Amino acid sequence: MFFIFGIKTKLVGKEERKVLKNGFMVNAIITVYKNYFELFFIPVFPFSRKYSIYIPHSDEYFETNYFSSEMPKGYLEICKEVGRNY
Repeated sequence: MFFIFGIKTKLVGKEERKVLKNGFMVNAIITVYKNYFELFFIPVFPFSRKYSIYIPHSDEYFETNYFSSEMPKGYLEICKEVGRNY
């Protein structure tokens, strides 16, 4: 089988931010990924972003997918704010 094109996800940034959880400010680890269309294993252009947030205090993990976002809107806004830096 000969591979010509595909989709690749690359980590572009990781940041730690304070978020409000149950009335307390806790640390959250936010990661930003970019999805690239690749041709012959070479990333050609980015076409979307993917965010994930991990809150160690409550051991919660949320991420956005291609088709749906299981992340609460408040956390998604924080992730998009971090994603503007990358």
